[in-house]
Amino acid sequence: MYRLYEKVPKTKQYMYGSKLIDSEENPFLDGPCLLCISAQHDNKMASKSNFGVTKEGMKMARLRVRNQRNAGFGLKDFPVKFLSIELDRKDEDKNVTSEERIDAFVTQYFLPLIEKNGQKMDCVQAMKNMRNVNMMSYCDGTLFVQKVEEILINKMQELGYTDEESKKIQSQMCMFPIATNRLIGTQKSTCISFKDINDSEVDDNVTLEERKKISESVIGESVFKYSDNEVAYLFNGDGEHKLKKYTCEGKAMPVCLSSALCKALENSILNYSTKSFVPITARTTYI
Repeated sequence: MYRLYEKVPKTKQYMYGSKLIDSEENPFLDGPCLLCISAQHDNKMASKSNFGVTKEGMKMARLRVRNQRNAGFGLKDFPVKFLSIELDRKDEDKNVTSEERIDAFVTQYFLPLIEKNGQKMDCVQAMKNMRNVNMMSYCDGTLFVQKVEEILINKMQELGYTDEESKKIQSQMCMFPIATNRLIGTQKSTCISFKDINDSEVDDNVTLEERKKISESVIGESVFKYSDNEVAYLFNGDGEHKLKKYTCEGKAMPVCLSSALCKALENSILNYSTKSFVPITARTTYI
């Protein structure tokens, strides 16, 4: 199983600025969240990477972090929880697969968003609940998010949601994959991805047409629509496979990334704080 942590202001109690979420708590029911997943999420020794990716998520959301003021907002009283996961060391001696761990995670934290007393709930209410879920993933951390999506859809089918209802509900989970080659235009969640086409670790599925369009762009950056809910921002970068550069390099790319992520979080805040429901789409998130 994975342990879930929340970023909090540093105090004597939380010297590293991270608080372990109690097993009885569900932050995704309590309000808007940004769960940040590193490429090392299944590595028992990758604490620095797992928590560092969440700091980058905060920077993308323009929160104040050490040595970088951004928009000046701090964690205290901010209406979004910034979350990290880490492999529970209790699993070290157990023969538990990654898929089994993700299934347990989905059952504990996301299933309550779509079912009540073992039954499916009103579709609009489930969509509204799912709007609390936003995920930013780096590189192969995207595999975790994709498996969450797959498991959720299967569980919705088991609960008796129609294919159309499942599609509507899943579209309200928003994902932001960064520097990954795991996307093929089939995501059911609202998906806005960002990638350097010169990054040799993830450039194998960049097409000639995409390279041509970017080469013709004045700024060497362009947006590509793969489906109604999946959009990619590709740019002609320095080729370095590094998450930190996505908040500071390129021409318009860092601004577009922050804008898209902030729009998703703002939509989550709006839907949680009012009785009305305003669905999110790739178009309203990016533009």
